[in-house]
Amino acid sequence: MPTACNASSQHVQFILNGFPGLYTWQHWLFFPFLFMLVLAFLGNISVILIITRERCLHEPMYIFFSILAAIDLVSAITLLPELLAILWHGSNSIPFDVCFAQMYFAYFPTAMESSLLVLMAYDRYVAVCRPLEYYSVVTNQFIIKGSIFIIIRSFFVVMPLAVIARMLTYNSISIVSNGFCEYFSVINTACAQTVMSDNYIIICLFLVVPSDLILTVLSYYKIATISVKLRSKDAQRKIFSTCSSHLFVILFFYLLGTMHILTFLFESVFPVYTHSLVSVLYITTPPVLNPLIYGMKSKEIRLVGTIFAISHPYIMITNIVITPRTS
Repeated sequence: MPTACNASSQHVQFILNGFPGLYTWQHWLFFPFLFMLVLAFLGNISVILIITRERCLHEPMYIFFSILAAIDLVSAITLLPELLAILWHGSNSIPFDVCFAQMYFAYFPTAMESSLLVLMAYDRYVAVCRPLEYYSVVTNQFIIKGSIFIIIRSFFVVMPLAVIARMLTYNSISIVSNGFCEYFSVINTACAQTVMSDNYIIICLFLVVPSDLILTVLSYYKIATISVKLRSKDAQRKIFSTCSSHLFVILFFYLLGTMHILTFLFESVFPVYTHSLVSVLYITTPPVLNPLIYGMKSKEIRLVGTIFAISHPYIMITNIVITPRTS
């Protein structure tokens, strides 16, 4: 079928065909990604239900957990159903505007999660370093204002990304070598790119990531300083237990983000499918891992989750997943 450059947006179709280099057997990936979707959906729904329904968990730290679970849920349901259709059928057509909507909703939760991790780090800093002031500093008003701020910040960071990509001209049939409308995979199909389209995401990274990372590291530097000064091993263990779940979430988030950036910067070094596969895992892995981390590291969620599952059998299987037996 012939294609026309500078085609009207009404006549442009994007074809998502999954992972280049894995086309002959990528349908086998359907099953692990289906498992990820089920786990992400049930895990995050359960975290939200447990925290919102149980008054004993209406504490700032758990409210932040529930917000993060809601963000992860958006990531999972935005990408994974479409990806499963691609893996099962081999490729999938997606309308022009729907593609950029998916691009926005893929990156918006990621930007929000980066900012939310900073708020959670500050919450842990106040809890450990200024415990007597905790409930006067981390108030409901603080949580509401902080949540509004990260929504607005994420909107103004991510929206231009989708707008810039949409302003480019495309062939009437554009083949996107990815499992979703990932920014670089889409603009690589454009008839011509611009300086802004090539560099905006790099600008975003330098505007968002260093500031978020510095604030998070600074919070934990203060926590570590206080912890080292304590003579009691029990007190040090309690501090680690209080902060460990958040630390694991940060570790996985930035590790996956670093892998995503490296596979883009050194694309020629890696196998052809690496960037598309890592870009999908970067967005879909946190929704799966985060509820597991909360279940393993938070004694309160384990305890309440067990009681909640007994009284609500329809989430019993999820409770087993997010509240594993510990020795």
